[in-house]
Amino acid sequence: KSGFSLVMNHPACVNEITLSLNNKSARTKALVLELLAAVCLVRGGHDIILAAFDNFKEVCGEKNRFEKLMEYFQNEDSNIDFMVACMQFINIVVHSVENMNFRVFLQYEFTHLGLDHYLEVGGPAPP
Repeated sequence: KSGFSLVMNHPACVNEITLSLNNKSARTKALVLELLAAVCLVRGGHDIILAAFDNFKEVCGEKNRFEKLMEYFQNEDSNIDFMVACMQFINIVVHSVENMNFRVFLQYEFTHLGLDHYLEVGGPAPP
């Protein structure tokens, strides 16, 4: 509990954890997403997570937030633990928001990155 509190109160900590998604290990990525999902569910955590993915976008040169996450999701389809952690994370990020307009906006971010298409046909969306 005290460790989690330290993570929540240190602004750069969640950024560094989020950047760990760049690890080659699917297990590490799954653990990172589980931790980020837990942060997201704590009061104020959702804003921290979105800010961390904004930081990730800048550091990693993404055009869109969550771009690398969706790339990993579509390419790591042989690792069920990672796939489950990723879907849980996405569901928590989208559905832990009270404001319906913001929820729709977050859903659109993932739809724009090909999530719906991937889930429907099992492959990445055409460019």
